[in-house]
Amino acid sequence: MVKRNEIRVEGTERAIALYHVVYRHEEFEEAAQALFKLVRESQARFPDQRRSLFLDIEGHRNEQGGFDPDMFELQQDFLLGFLGRFLSEIHCPLIIVSKPKGQENDIPDRLDIQAQAGNGQTSV
Repeated sequence: MVKRNEIRVEGTERAIALYHVVYRHEEFEEAAQALFKLVRESQARFPDQRRSLFLDIEGHRNEQGGFDPDMFELQQDFLLGFLGRFLSEIHCPLIIVSKPKGQENDIPDRLDIQAQAGNGQTSV
C-alpha cells in the first residue's frame, strides 16, 4: 500500500513509472510540489531514464462532473505547460500524452509557485 506523501518510483532499464494520487483535501500547490518532487527524485535515482507519470485525482469535481479549477489547472497548465517537458509520457484523467522526442533532464532545483493577480491562476 502506498503511504500518504510517499514517493512511488518504479524503474526498469528502459523506463521509470511515476505514480501519484491527489487526495480530496489537497490543493493545487501541494499537488504541484509533490509532482515536482517526484520527478526530481526520479532523476536523482535513475538519471536520464524515460519517465512516465501516472496521475489519479480523488474528488475535486464540480457540480457538472468536471474538475474543479485547481485540478483542471494542475493537469492543463502545470503538467502540460511546465512539468511535461521533463516527462516522456503523461497519463492523467484529462489526457494521455506521449512525447516521441523524449524529455529534458535538467530539472530545476526547486519549484516556486506564484499567484498571478487578477486572474486566479498561478505561474511557475
